[in-house]
Amino acid sequence: MKERTLHIRIESMDELFARARASARRIDEGDRRPQGEHLSFTDIHTYLASLTPKRLELLASLNRSGASSIRALSKLIARDYKSVHQDVKILMDLGMIVKRADGLIEAPYDRIISDIRMAAA
Repeated sequence: MKERTLHIRIESMDELFARARASARRIDEGDRRPQGEHLSFTDIHTYLASLTPKRLELLASLNRSGASSIRALSKLIARDYKSVHQDVKILMDLGMIVKRADGLIEAPYDRIISDIRMAAA
């Protein structure tokens, strides 16, 4: 299976839309190559509030262990169910965790690359 990489950026809305327009231009010109998977935050505060150390630990554990229920994941990482459930929901909203058809959750990215330009942060 091919490795999946998520690129995380802190960028302004103008930069985000410029990147989206450039991607649309490439598609209009016939370039159908995948442009990668991206997640953008508009400021460092939102980035840090969203990707806390506990959530990153949860992602890494889920990636290592494979698909799981939230209850099994909470036992694996020795955290209470309610906190894990809340973190899973936030990470699902960000697209960093997905729910499979069988109801289990998984962390589909093998690699996360974070690009923080100090001017944007």
